[in-house]
Amino acid sequence: MRRYREMLSSWSNDYSSEPENIPLHRRPSISIRLKVAVSFFLFFILSLTVTGWSYWILTKLEHKINFLEVADSYLVEIQQARRFEKNYLLYGTGLQEAHEHLEVADAILTNNTATIEKILGREHYRTMSTLVAAYHEQLVLLGRAGNETAQERIVPDLREFGGQMVAFAEDFVEKEQKSVRRMFLLAKRVPLYFMSVVFVLMVFVTVFLTRQLVLTLNRFMEYTRRIGEGDFSPILPARKYKDEFTKLAEAFNHMIKELDHKHKVLLESHKLRAIGTLVAGVAHELNNPLNNTLLTASMLTEDFATLSDQEKLDMVNDVISETERARRVVKNLLDFAREGETQLAPLEMDKIVEDSARLVANQVRFAKVELTVSCEPNLPRIHGDEQKLKQVFVNLILNAVDVLPPGGQIHVKVGKDKMPGYVLVTVSDNGPGIPEHIQGRIFEPFFTTKGQGKGTGLGLSVSRGIIKKLGGYIHLTSSPGQGTTFTVSLPTTESPSEIMSK
Repeated sequence: MRRYREMLSSWSNDYSSEPENIPLHRRPSISIRLKVAVSFFLFFILSLTVTGWSYWILTKLEHKINFLEVADSYLVEIQQARRFEKNYLLYGTGLQEAHEHLEVADAILTNNTATIEKILGREHYRTMSTLVAAYHEQLVLLGRAGNETAQERIVPDLREFGGQMVAFAEDFVEKEQKSVRRMFLLAKRVPLYFMSVVFVLMVFVTVFLTRQLVLTLNRFMEYTRRIGEGDFSPILPARKYKDEFTKLAEAFNHMIKELDHKHKVLLESHKLRAIGTLVAGVAHELNNPLNNTLLTASMLTEDFATLSDQEKLDMVNDVISETERARRVVKNLLDFAREGETQLAPLEMDKIVEDSARLVANQVRFAKVELTVSCEPNLPRIHGDEQKLKQVFVNLILNAVDVLPPGGQIHVKVGKDKMPGYVLVTVSDNGPGIPEHIQGRIFEPFFTTKGQGKGTGLGLSVSRGIIKKLGGYIHLTSSPGQGTTFTVSLPTTESPSEIMSK
């Protein structure tokens, strides 16, 4: 476990100081772990709030229901007292029962003072107690009245206090019943509101995680595809803050740097192989001017005394001409072999193709193959690197030479592409063609149809990488027995494409 932690620590610290990773590393850090923790904390706070509110509303409902029970008992007792009061006024009986029910009502008020005050308030509680006391006093006076005249004087006050007492109690019971119904309705709606908020938060968290994880993974899949196609430009920051994916991006940049270095090594190794192929033809081509120079110089040495000045001058000019011819051959080979970074410049495609054809002219003659080049006039210049483009066309022509029997034909055509702003080059042969089942692998690194020792499988892969780097495309058209055509399209200087130079 300790070794695993050390590996993780070294993995996270190895690449942050590399130049291509500095823009990634300089951003403020907000980790995905923190964002997820904050999201769950918000869920917890929401749940805690709803739980706290539910507890509070249930507690309040409990108090209100207790009050309604008390108020209902109180209301029943004072209504019974009023009923016996009426019996007494009508039939002369029931006054004692009225007193008993009123005493029970008063006891209810006294025993539940805290509950009633919590719901109604102290002022209303005093009002209820005052009305009970006043009604009780009138009942006492009614019992002491000795005749009907005295009773008639007491009855109005008795009925007034009794009516107020009942009306006051009924009014508050009705209000509290409405309040309880509202609170129950709200208590039923709150879970719905809570579920709605939870759904919204779930959507938000889902979108958040999608943006943070899925979209980021898609970006890295796109980086992988881009790297696989030969684009080794470093990954740049896509968001304002860095997170766990930043370490992955730094590792990707390190990998891109290493792959770019290995790709350049492969590019140069393939160029060296092409140079080795060309050297045999160049040696034969150099042999003729060197032999002519040697023969002319020998004749000039032997017959110097007998030659006229004009003859001497002609022979010297022949030596100079043959030496210049040899120099051009060597210069072309050195130019092709020159190392260096990609140098983009406006180039004439017809000149690039013709120079490439001259480089392989001896190989074409040795193989007894016919090579023709045709160029449309007045072509726009393309945007590219001269040496790397020569490497592409030399490779395509030599590949055709390798598969053609004596008498075979290669035709290179340069013209305008159907796509505006591009120049098209086709390299066609009348060879055996490429079977359909391997055409999809023809540009894969190290895949070759040649015999052992005759090819590395890097030529077409390297060529495709060069063309894509210059903003163009290369594709294959072939049918068994119908020959093969490689099509290369490159952007012109008037309409430059996205070119990724290193």
